[in-house]
Amino acid sequence: MNNIDKLARHMGVSIGELARRIDMQPHTLRRYARNESQPKPDLALKLASVFGCDPSEVLGFTTSENIPLSRIPLYGSAEAGLGSDITNMDRAIDHVGRPSFLLSASSAYAVYVIGESMEPRFRSGEIVYVDPAVPIRGGADVIVQMADEDKLTAIVKEYSRANDDAIILKQYNPEKKITIEKFRVTSIHLIRGIYMA
Repeated sequence: MNNIDKLARHMGVSIGELARRIDMQPHTLRRYARNESQPKPDLALKLASVFGCDPSEVLGFTTSENIPLSRIPLYGSAEAGLGSDITNMDRAIDHVGRPSFLLSASSAYAVYVIGESMEPRFRSGEIVYVDPAVPIRGGADVIVQMADEDKLTAIVKEYSRANDDAIILKQYNPEKKITIEKFRVTSIHLIRGIYMA
């Protein structure tokens, strides 16, 4: 019995989105997630790369029962050519300790801040903690996830407002408004806290 569904829920990603990230048909991956079939090692390796775990955990050979409670996925590899403050969200690069204010947030995750566009509020290399379940409001610090060609990317900005066609964000350095068309945005999640080394 594999752990695909459990790992996807822990990461806060749907099976359809997970299938997109590994270039697979959603209905096929759903069969594996329902344990109607056991994934082959090459599929387990792809999924493990996205989940940031060992392939044996995807296959159900080992379980890390402490990970859902004490660790959350960390994203943050900057991608050359994407922009100075854009983060690749296609796979977790590590898992970090879950802060106490996210103990009940099953889909929480963390992101390295990339670039200087949000200084002095956030500095490059700091880790922000995100809770997708909390509603956002104007003036909130957010992670905006976007589908860019074949990648899932994200930026750290301040949420201003939305209209029928776009979301409007603010950055601090240099100070300016940023407009992103809604069709590009896959999600907007609230930043609940920050880790400063």
